[in-house]
Amino acid sequence: MLSLLAACGSGAGALGGGDWQQSSLRQPEIRALVAQPDDPNTLYAGNSQGQIFYSTDGGNKWSSTSPEVLQRSAIQALTFDSAGKKLYAATEHGLFVSSAPTQQWQTLVNASTHLPSTSYTTIAVDEVHSNHLYAGTVDQGVFISSDNGTTWKQANSGLPGHVAIKQLVYDPATHRLWAVSAEGLYRSDDRGENWQAVSTSLPATTELNVVMPASVGGGRQGLIYLGTSKGTFLSQDNGLHWISGKSPLPGLQIYSILVDFRQQTNTVPVYVGSSIGPLRSDDEGQSWRSIASGWPRKIPAYTMILGASDYARLYVAGRDALYQYPGTSTGFSADRLLPFVIVIAFFGLLYWLLQRGRRRGLRSRESERESGATQKD
Repeated sequence: MLSLLAACGSGAGALGGGDWQQSSLRQPEIRALVAQPDDPNTLYAGNSQGQIFYSTDGGNKWSSTSPEVLQRSAIQALTFDSAGKKLYAATEHGLFVSSAPTQQWQTLVNASTHLPSTSYTTIAVDEVHSNHLYAGTVDQGVFISSDNGTTWKQANSGLPGHVAIKQLVYDPATHRLWAVSAEGLYRSDDRGENWQAVSTSLPATTELNVVMPASVGGGRQGLIYLGTSKGTFLSQDNGLHWISGKSPLPGLQIYSILVDFRQQTNTVPVYVGSSIGPLRSDDEGQSWRSIASGWPRKIPAYTMILGASDYARLYVAGRDALYQYPGTSTGFSADRLLPFVIVIAFFGLLYWLLQRGRRRGLRSRESERESGATQKD
């Protein structure tokens, strides 16, 4: 599979030229990334040590903040509300919100909100009904709020009891809510009030990691991308049936999926973070290729976002640092220089072989002429 991906080559596509570059945020275990909706140059990142980092210049420089209220709890998701004014953090020790993300945070787990004290894994925002929020937990399913996070209620009708929710995604184009759980994939058509299982046709023992409707980024409605422990799967009918595609990456873990919402084309590009790095598809998940050179070998790609001016840069969390594409460096790296060295060496060898053959031919003809002259004498 790796040779197939390499043979497909790297391509910049709509992101422009350049290579992957390690950013100045060199922190391990970054699992949450978000760009501020009204200013994509302002970025936030959270790691497993409970630290939140922010940048106001598209990721060139980063500052850190470690609010005590977060209890140095693993940051598992960061999400802005629909107005882009409040930042929510789903953490190992609760759900938190800040209207000044670099300074003040407050917990949403208390008696008045009706949220339990548990580990929160994901949070989604309803961009159509702006006051609606959805939070997933590690052991108590889904909670929903219809008053912008002031109060919450449990919403597990149709879900297994005490289910662990890995991810929640709201699709504003179809008004559907999706939930990836340890028990399978579920879909709600009424904003979380009721759920139905939609992963029964997947192969047994497949661990689900992440889901993404193509229409979230302006793609075709009904097309759903699913990332699993056995590569990618596709559904053309909102999850009722699943196929593996022409090149489903069966040996890879898929950790994240991002639909390129900037594209105004019939086929919207999609990116995945995998156990061998970030990959891209331009044919609705049928085949995959590397995005560019420069990604370090054997480094998985976890969460990813688009950000910077005009959302022109892709940010991907690796194992020990945040990477960006295209990078800001214009110099040649060893990875870029290697193909030129190979080509030069190949043509040098070819020239040497041709010259060697030509010299042998000349010596052979001279020997024949000398032999013929001797016979005449």
